[in-house]
Amino acid sequence: MQTLIPIQDNNSISRTNAISKLRPGAHVHIIGIAGAGTAAVCALLKQLGFKVTGSDKAFYPPMGDVVRNLADELFEGFSENNLKPHPDLVVIGNSIRANNTEAHYALSNNLPYASMPEIFAALLIGDRTHSSKSIVVIGTHGKSTTTGLIANMLDKANFRPGYFVGGVVKDLPSTIRPIDLSMPLERRFVVLEGDEYDSAFFAKWPKFHSYRPDILVVTSLEFDHADIYRNVEEIEIEFSRLVEKMPVDGIILACGDEERLNSLAHKWMDNSAVKAKVFLYGAKDSCDFILLGRRQVNENDALKQTLELGLDGETLKLTTRLLGEYNALNVLAAAAVGKKLGLTECEILPGIEHFCGVARRQDIVAEINGITVMEDFAHHPTAVRAVLRSLRESYPHRRLIAVFEPRSNTSRRSCFQQDYERAFDQANLSIIAEVKDTAIYSNTASDAKTLDAKQMVEIIKKRGGQALALSNATAIKDFLLGEFRTGDLVVIMSNGDFDGLLPSLLNDLRH
Repeated sequence: MQTLIPIQDNNSISRTNAISKLRPGAHVHIIGIAGAGTAAVCALLKQLGFKVTGSDKAFYPPMGDVVRNLADELFEGFSENNLKPHPDLVVIGNSIRANNTEAHYALSNNLPYASMPEIFAALLIGDRTHSSKSIVVIGTHGKSTTTGLIANMLDKANFRPGYFVGGVVKDLPSTIRPIDLSMPLERRFVVLEGDEYDSAFFAKWPKFHSYRPDILVVTSLEFDHADIYRNVEEIEIEFSRLVEKMPVDGIILACGDEERLNSLAHKWMDNSAVKAKVFLYGAKDSCDFILLGRRQVNENDALKQTLELGLDGETLKLTTRLLGEYNALNVLAAAAVGKKLGLTECEILPGIEHFCGVARRQDIVAEINGITVMEDFAHHPTAVRAVLRSLRESYPHRRLIAVFEPRSNTSRRSCFQQDYERAFDQANLSIIAEVKDTAIYSNTASDAKTLDAKQMVEIIKKRGGQALALSNATAIKDFLLGEFRTGDLVVIMSNGDFDGLLPSLLNDLRH
C-alpha cells in the first residue's frame, strides 16, 4: 500500500501569499541557514533588499562561508533569544525537526513561517505578472547540470533570467538570482532545479510541488531517498501529480533513453488528466529531440565533446566541455528547452558551448606531481557508474582510482548494495569508506539495514577489480599517499564533505 504525500495545503498557499506581501527591509530569520538550500534563500533575500539573520549548529565551508558573507547577523546554536525581537518571517530549513528550540518557539508564538520552496514560489517565481514562464528541472540525476545549462544559455542570450541551481555554477555569479523586472514580461523566465525531497517538517511534500512549471524537464527516474519513499512507484506518483498540474500550453521534456521514464512518459501521453504536451529526448530514433552523434576531441590540451543534435528536424552541431554520454543528454535537454522557447541557434550555442560546468561534477581540483585529483557529487549507484564510465572513456590510459563515501540516508542503506557492487567496474582501484555505526533517519517505518562496505569490496574483487574498505577519511588519505604514482587519476565521490578528506589530501600532496 502506498502512502501519498499531500500536494501543498491551504496553509501553504496562505504562507506563499503572505511572503509575497513582504517588502524590502523586512526582517527574515532563517533556522538552519548553512544548508545548501537555505544559503540560497539567504542570497535571494539579500539581493531583494531584506534584512537577514540566521542560526545553525555550525558554519562549515562552503555554505558556512557563503552565509557569513551575506547575512546581517548569525547565531551559532539555536535559542529562543535568536528570535527576539520577533522577525517579520521565519524560514525553517528542511533539516530542522519540529522539536528544534527555535522552530518550536516560532510556531508556539504564532510567528509567520515558511519553507525554502515557498520562498522561491513567492519571491523567485511569483505570479504571471512577475514571470511569464517557469522552467523546472527534476529527476534522480543531472538536475543541477541541466538547470545550470539552461540558466547560462538564457543569460548569454541576454534574457537575464531568474534562477536557482542546487550547486555552484562556474559561469554564473551566484547559485540564485531574482528575475530582472526591467525585462519585458514575455522575456521574463525563471529556471529552477526541482527536488522530490520533503519541503519541511510542516510541509511533507516534494519541494517541486511549490513551483508552477510551464516547461518541465525530467532527466531520469530511479529509486532514491529511501528515508521518505518506500519504492520507486511512490516517486512516480509524485512526478505524475506534478505533470497533471501543468497548464494546457505546458511542455514536458522527458529523457526517452531510460526505460522506466520512457514508459511513464507514454502513460502521460495517454492520460486525459495531463493537459501539457509530452516530448522525448535521447539517443533513440523514436525521440523527438535526438542525440545523433558525439565524439571526444582534444582542443588546446583540453578534453571536449562535439555533439550533433536533432532538434525538431533541424541539426545543431556544437562543442561542449562536459564529458560523457549522460552530460551529452543534459546538453540535449537544454538545447531542446531553447528550441521550445523559440531561441535561435545563435542564442542557444554561446551559453552551452562556453558552459564550464557545476562544481563537484567531474571537477578537477588539482594536478600535483603528475597526479590528477577530481571531485564528484555522485552518490547514487547509477551516477557512480556513469561518472566512472565517462572518466574511463576520457582517460583510457590512466590508472583510475575511485574513492567513495556512502553519506546520504539512502546510500548508507543496504537497498543499493548489489547496484554499488556493479558500479565500480571501470575503476582500476576502488576504495570504499565503511559506513559509520550511527542511526539512519527513516520516515517510512522500514528497517534501515546498513550497507556492508567489506562485502562490496569482496564482490568488486570477484568481478575483476581491485578494492578495499577503510574505516575513515584519515585511513583513506594515508593509504592514498602511500599508493599514488605518477599518472594516476583519483576521483573523490561523496555528497558530503567526506570528513575533510579532500583538503587534507591536497595539503599533504603539496607538502
